[in-house]
This record gives sequence, C-alpha cells and structure tokens, in this order.
Amino acid sequence: MKRKIALFLVTALTISAVTTGEGQTVLAQDVDGETFTAESYQDASVAIYTATDLAAYSGGEMRENYVLMNDIDLSAYAGGVSGINVFGSFNGNGHIIYGVQGENALFRNNFGRISNLTVEGNMQINSSEFRNAAGIAEYNSGVIEDCISRVNMNSYGVNIRMAGITAYNDGDIYRCKNEGNLSGKASELAGIAALNGGTNIVGCENSGAISFQTSGCHAYAGGIVGNEYRASSGSQFTIEDCKNTGDIYGDVENGAATIGGVIGETTRKGDNSNSTIKNCTNAGNLYGTGEIGGVIGAVNHGHTYTLNGEEIVSNGDNFLVEGCGNSGTITVKKGVDGTSSWAGGVFGKVNIAKNGTVYIKDCGNSGSIYSENGKSDRNVDVLGGIGASLENVGCADGTANSYIYIESCFNKGFVDDSVNYCSDQIGGISGGNTAVTNCNYTGNRFQTDADGNVHAYYPDGTPIRNQFIFDGYFTYYIQADGTAMKDNLTYHPDGTHIICFDNKGHEVFMDFYYCSKVGYTCYFDSLGYIYKDQITFVGNKTYYLNGDGKMENSGWFRFANGRDYGYANSDGTLKTNQFSYDAWGRVVFYHWNGMVARGLITDGVYYYNMDETDGHYLGSFQ
Repeated sequence: MKRKIALFLVTALTISAVTTGEGQTVLAQDVDGETFTAESYQDASVAIYTATDLAAYSGGEMRENYVLMNDIDLSAYAGGVSGINVFGSFNGNGHIIYGVQGENALFRNNFGRISNLTVEGNMQINSSEFRNAAGIAEYNSGVIEDCISRVNMNSYGVNIRMAGITAYNDGDIYRCKNEGNLSGKASELAGIAALNGGTNIVGCENSGAISFQTSGCHAYAGGIVGNEYRASSGSQFTIEDCKNTGDIYGDVENGAATIGGVIGETTRKGDNSNSTIKNCTNAGNLYGTGEIGGVIGAVNHGHTYTLNGEEIVSNGDNFLVEGCGNSGTITVKKGVDGTSSWAGGVFGKVNIAKNGTVYIKDCGNSGSIYSENGKSDRNVDVLGGIGASLENVGCADGTANSYIYIESCFNKGFVDDSVNYCSDQIGGISGGNTAVTNCNYTGNRFQTDADGNVHAYYPDGTPIRNQFIFDGYFTYYIQADGTAMKDNLTYHPDGTHIICFDNKGHEVFMDFYYCSKVGYTCYFDSLGYIYKDQITFVGNKTYYLNGDGKMENSGWFRFANGRDYGYANSDGTLKTNQFSYDAWGRVVFYHWNGMVARGLITDGVYYYNMDETDGHYLGSFQ
C-alpha cells in the first residue's frame, strides 16, 4: 500500500525549524500526527513499512520518493521481490532488507537515486543466456550512495555479468560496500560494478570473496570494477578513495583472464578524455592466469572505436593512476599448456596504440608475487614488482603520438625469480616514448608466506622482529616470531591507548573494524586509538561508540554519561534530527548528535515540552 508521509503534528504544523535547548537548529515533521520522522525525507515521500508494501512494486516502477521505515524480511516471498525500476528515489533510511533471493536483483534499473540501504540474502542464478545480476541494481544510470550489499551470489548456468552493487554502471556510485561473496560462471564480475561506463565511483569498498570459473570467453574481474569500458567520444571516469580486501580467485578454461585488485581492465575512453584512478588500495590476494595487477590488471588503449559508423580518432586519450598501492599476494596459477601470464604489484600490463598518455605515479607494492609455472618453454610468465609489461605499440609502429610514464613508484615486496622473466621493477618494456623514473626497490622488504603470514626484512635480509614497520601504505607490528600481528587488539607502546590490527595485519586508522577478540565493531581514529564513549560522524551519518568501545547497533540505548538516551539502527547509524519513539512507545525528539532532547524546544510558532528526565513528549503550546 502507498502511504504518503504527512506533514502535521498534533495541530496544523508544517515543516519548520526547531531550536533546541542547546542552541542547535533542526527540522521537524511527522507521520499522521503520531509517528514522527526526519525532515531529510523529501517532500511527498511514500513510506514503506512492511515487506508487503515493498512487494507491491515487484516488477513495477517507483516514480516518487520512497522511504523505508523499518527493517523488513523478504524470505516469505518465493522467488524473491525483484525487478523494480526506480525513476524517483529510494531511501533505505539506515534499514536492512533481509531475505533477498532468487535470480534477480531487488532493483532492475535505477534511473534516479538509491541510498542508505543494506541488503542481505543469497541468490542462486541458473541462467541459460547472458544477463546482469547484482545485489542492489542490475543497471544504474542514476546515483547509488551509502548502500551495503551482503548478498551472496552464485552463478551456475552460462557466463553472466555479476557484481555486489550494480552489474552495469552508467551513472555514479558513492560510499558503497560489498560484503557478499560472488562465485560461479561469469565473464565480468566485481565487488562494486562489473562493467563500468559511468563517471564517478568514489569511497567504495569490497570485502567479499570473488571466485569465477569461466569457459569460452575472456574474463574480467576486479575488487571494485571488473571491466572499465566505453567508446563514446570525450567520455571519462574517476575512481577514487576505493579499497579492496576481498580475495579474487580465477579459473578460466583457456587461461584468458584480466584480474585487478581494484580494476580488472580499463580500455580507451574516446577523444580528449582524462580519466583517473586515485588513492585506491588492494589488500586482497589475487590468484589466476592472464594479466594480473595488484591495482589494475591491464591498461589497454589499443582499440579502435567507431561512433555512428565513423572511427573515433584519438587526439589525446589520457589515463592517470596516482597514489595507489597493493599489499595483497599475487599468484599465477598453473595454466593450461601454452598459457602465458603477466603479473605485477601495481599493474599487470600496459598497452597503448593510440594518441594519448598513460601516467602511473606515486604508486607502490609490498605484496609478494609468485608463479606456479617456474621456468617453462610453454608457460612463459613475466613478473614485475611494480608492473609486468609496458608496450607502446603506437610509438613503435609510428601510427600514434603515444606515451607511457612510470614515475616515483616503489616495490618492497618479494618477486619470485624462478620464472622466465622477472624484475623488482618492470618485467619487460617494448616500444619507445616510455620512461620509468625515480622508482625504487630499496629499503625494508616484505614477504607473505604460504600460510598468509607477513614477514619483514632489513635490506641485508635480516628478519625484523618486535617492531612497528610501514610499507608505504599500511603499518604492521612484526612480533617476536617474525610474523605480523593480525586480527587483534593490543596496547599502543604508550601503554594507555588501545590499537587494532585487521585480518591482513594492517593497523586500523579512521575506520570501523569488527574485532573478533571482543565480538563487536569498534572505531579507530587518525592515530589508531580506539574510540570509547564518543560520537563520531562519517560522511552524513552519526555513530556512537560506548564506554567499552562497542558501536551501538541494537536500538534504544543509554549513553555512558548515564543520563542521555539514543537509538541506533542495525547498521550503527543513530536516529538524528527527527521525532520518533522511545523504548516504551512514547514520542521523543533526537538531536543532531543522536541524543534525546529534554526540556523545552520550539519551532518558532509552537513550544514542545519534553520531559527533563528521559525526554518523552509531554505537550505543546503557543
């Protein structure tokens, strides 16, 4: 049923500014005089309270502004609720949709905006033809922001396109996370967008494991983007501040795969474009054959594209990779006879044959690079600590003004020297107009063993022990046994502050982390110190870490001061700037910081009397 959010409170109150007793200004509105909600909902929003409300749109359209008012469970709907086309907006409001199932995404096409939504479930996809599959939307040409997918997907029919957030992105994606595992038959797959033709992917993360078994075609896989592809003149993209911690495992029948910790492959973008990948990191382990890179599997600017039957002549198709790093282990698997692979710490292979520049700067690797093939006449592998191969074909044959620059990059990781071709920097270079400058492989070195333990060594090869060490992107603590501390809380050397190392051995800074040692999620500041009894703001969301450092995420709670109350959604976000209920069904108002208002507040017309003790609504007057 479609229910509009009404804009009145007790008497005829329109949306208005409310000045709290603490001097802050917020906005108030309500639902049918009884259930109070936030002004952040767009005017004339439609409230979704139940699974039945949402199921009414399955296979249909959402042309207005919709707000999810509760966590809901779709498990009872055999085949799933899916195929919704969004033309307006869908605000998940910090809530979770459980029980996503079947073969189709909840949203088929997003032409508007999907935000603040978490989805959980399992999808089993047995398709007889190529198709898109995703946790949030199969196709996006609008905006998807602040969404999380915990949907596990498995494809066991023909090869498909599959991703945690959207299979095919033609729009913008901001601050989204994929925590679901992707597996099975796929030709393009990624944590965020399997195929990207959109403009911006910013602040996104993947922690889900990705594994694929592909036959009969080339496969593209990446932690953030599988295949970055477009041919329209002047089109360009930005991928920034993204990170992958999920492992990627590829098994391709003919050995043809392109795998990247952040992006599988990026191809030519058209005429006069300037595309960038900036400040992205990979900590996931990569395993497969073909072109494999810690950040990007392959940069391929060798294609000829046409538009309306005419070739797009490239007058400057420029691509920049800056400030990106890898700490994950890269392993070239034993390939079919005659299969060659190119594996590098930052990139696998760069190929340019058209006018333009590929510029890779200030990037680094501390991950180990291995091959299962060894020296071979049939399986010839090329390994490079920074990159495996640079090919400036356009310059070599005189057909293009093409350039490749690798500048101020480093490698601190182990490179397997048992293969045919290897280097601590670049495995191989062909063609002209290619410069590798100010790059190094000196200083302390890192090696990850077969058990996944990180070891560090001084330049002379002596093991490092009982010491903090920085690889250029991440901080580790190397213990007395020579391995990096992992998934553990410990005291900072000052003996006062508590710090944390994640399951990759990286110290956690300015981020949430689920600490298995204590069984809950914590937050660590810019110095790595745990937050206790602190309200923190991440983007436009508010969270509270209680006196033990636990992120509140279970509804009504009391702050550590023993006096103030708040309400935390299941994703940890606090209710703010809105009227709602307390644990006993009484109306309260939540400040900008998540605390329940007490005393007298006003909207400039009416005064609202909130109980001085627990903040419940007592009445109003003029």
